Amino acid sequence: MIKREGFWFCFDDKLCKTCKAKCCIGEGYVFLTDDDIKGLSAFLGVSKDEFLDKYTRRVFGKIALIDLVIKNQKRCVFLDDDYRCEVYPQRPSQCRNFPFWERLKSFSIDELKTLCPAIKPCK
Repeated sequence: MIKREGFWFCFDDKLCKTCKAKCCIGEGYVFLTDDDIKGLSAFLGVSKDEFLDKYTRRVFGKIALIDLVIKNQKRCVFLDDDYRCEVYPQRPSQCRNFPFWERLKSFSIDELKTLCPAIKPCK
């Protein structure tokens, strides 16, 4: 069970593999930092420019990963057919920090569970 100071909920990472990557499917954006771009391009063995051209777009003036639509389902470009992250060891900081995002502190447990069944109240 993962806990973070300042959050009333915890994350049971043992359940992460059972939900078919709910956090990587649907509406939303994965915004990238400069370090994310550098790390991902190196991990994929492509230049920064090639990475930006192939895998990203501009949203609200920021760089975000593109989405793919597969079987009417919007999903992260790096989510494979088995619902596994193809860049997991070098995943973006936004992904590494999920579900410990400031804006989620005000969500109810029911709202959080719709995002991720591995989120539980801390004891």
